Amino acid sequence: MQDGGPSITARSVAAHRLGFTRVPAPYGDPAADDALAVDVAAGRDAPAGRMHDYLAARTGFFDRAVVAAIGRGVQQIVVGAAGYDGRSLRYATPDVRWFEVDHPATQRDKRERLDRLGIAAPQVRFVEADFTRDQVADRLLAAGIDASVPGLFLLEGIAVYLESAVLESVLGQFRQVAAAGSRLAISVSVSGKRDTASRVRFRAAVAAMGEPARSFFEADEAEDLLASTGWRIMAGHDDSDGPETETETATETAARSARRRSAGLLMASAAPRTAKKPASTRKSQSTGKFASTGKAVGVPVSRGPAQRPKTQPYQPPQAPLSLSALLSQALVAFTIEFDNEADHLTPHRTTNFGASSHGDGAWLVSMAMWENCMRFVAGEPVTVGELHRLARTPTNLDGMRRWGYLTIDGTAKKIRQGNPGPDAVLRATAGGLQAREIWRPLTGLIEQRWLERLGREQLTRLRDPLVAIASQTDPGLPDCLPILGFGLFSRGPDPALPPRPDQVNVAALPLPALLARVLLSFALEYERESGLSLAVSANLLRVLGTEGIRRRDLPAPAGISKEAVAWALGILIRGHLAVEEPDPAASRGKVVRLTASGLDAQRAYTQCLAMIEDRWQERFGDDTISALRHALEPLATGTDGQPPPLFGGLEPYPDNWRASVKPPAALPYYPMVLHRGGYPDGS
Repeated sequence: MQDGGPSITARSVAAHRLGFTRVPAPYGDPAADDALAVDVAAGRDAPAGRMHDYLAARTGFFDRAVVAAIGRGVQQIVVGAAGYDGRSLRYATPDVRWFEVDHPATQRDKRERLDRLGIAAPQVRFVEADFTRDQVADRLLAAGIDASVPGLFLLEGIAVYLESAVLESVLGQFRQVAAAGSRLAISVSVSGKRDTASRVRFRAAVAAMGEPARSFFEADEAEDLLASTGWRIMAGHDDSDGPETETETATETAARSARRRSAGLLMASAAPRTAKKPASTRKSQSTGKFASTGKAVGVPVSRGPAQRPKTQPYQPPQAPLSLSALLSQALVAFTIEFDNEADHLTPHRTTNFGASSHGDGAWLVSMAMWENCMRFVAGEPVTVGELHRLARTPTNLDGMRRWGYLTIDGTAKKIRQGNPGPDAVLRATAGGLQAREIWRPLTGLIEQRWLERLGREQLTRLRDPLVAIASQTDPGLPDCLPILGFGLFSRGPDPALPPRPDQVNVAALPLPALLARVLLSFALEYERESGLSLAVSANLLRVLGTEGIRRRDLPAPAGISKEAVAWALGILIRGHLAVEEPDPAASRGKVVRLTASGLDAQRAYTQCLAMIEDRWQERFGDDTISALRHALEPLATGTDGQPPPLFGGLEPYPDNWRASVKPPAALPYYPMVLHRGGYPDGS
């Protein structure tokens, strides 16, 4: 900015663009874009030459990325350092929201110009942020971006003016709010042996304008930077590789694609972060730690076939547990203890064990189905929409009807092909009302048992940091972990829901609600960084290796059921992160091993956990996160070969179905809450 107006380079780019043939689209307002460019250029010339040719190629690259994304159904586009870019006008469509991020002074000037020119831009959210100091992800979330929906992110003509550390931060911030399937189009200044003289002239020219160039990259350095911030360069055909004319051949298209990559015009997709190549951030194979954080997280090494001695099934972790695993194991232990008590008291039936000792009844489900459904469905009618507003998360309504807990529109029979609409009326059955009365006091009962077993001081040390963190998270979070969605991703709060009908006193929440809210916040943040869900990463990806492990042995070290293993394994195989092969040591059976990409994803998982914990220390305070760790670690860690205190409440009653199956060798590192009944191991 100079004298409250656009920079010289902004004027120059606007002037050049007025002479370009732009990528057409059957929507938008190209005249508005041109009017803004004319106003910004203010009569400046656009001489022909190498820079003109480069800007033409760059403009076409970003135009094609936008048009292809809109054609693909993308509904949100983020323009970083938007300046006076007019694509949000040229390619405006009612289905797409634009988020233009830039310095407050630049945005004020741009908005004043739009007002003066009479150009309305209701589709644009203007997000004020200084890349050198502001948290761009937080600003975007506050502006309304949906981090669970794929988007397109643009960084055109700005990377060269940012210090490498600032550019890395911006890319990482974008990745935080980029859902799986998101893409990034970026222009970087790529170093090379040729054109050294022209590069020197460019540096001198922009420095004289007061806008010095600050970052140049070798090709592999640019790829490494993107990978370390969660963006993988797309090889082969991508959104910007289509032919520019009807007569262009495939060979000509491929050659042009190679030229634009050599010019630093790159398209990348959201992916798990990978460690940078320098040794300072490489993982130490001997310690399981990352030098950049000093934390040991996860178990990134291959385990052999699980050994399950009958007298001591517990398997201690091979490395200190991550914060998310500590939270998960506490929540799972509480859930199993709750379920054991409910199973003991409630007439019910199970698929494999028939009717309970108290007689036949509804099909058995877990604590999640109390929290997301029957807690709010009683004898008085309640609509599906009202249930969703109260529970803050969907439930398996058709399952709860089929299993005998409720009626839908007055019947326990299936009367519709799809899911019931928001006006459908729910009412508890006699079995559902009986289960409600048994479930209602159990949360308080189990928390009282924990207090007696662990001591008031220990429980207070656990609750206090949970309350401190939960008080600063989204107040719309549910009081339980939602049923996992497609790809086993965690479900965040539905943005269409109105605020909670009453103010929640976080300090008064029961222990499992505090654990669930904090854990879900962590999971959603992890899944904004990773292309895999935390459920898949923490449970199955964590225990696999390149040596291979028998499929039938996977439930024990993962802490999840064979059904949950099958779901998670399918995701890894389809993503080419794992393969399943015949067991070479047996005539029947399969072994599972990671591919090279899977090993990269495993390393990215452990690095991402450490990164988020570091970020939480900054956000919530080092004392708060340390206090939470110090409260959870003694509960989840055994001594002298004995199971940890969390296992102290897992012993089932003799009449429970769990008494007939092997005790768990390990608890899940993230609950696998599935539609099958909400059990935390996915059973």
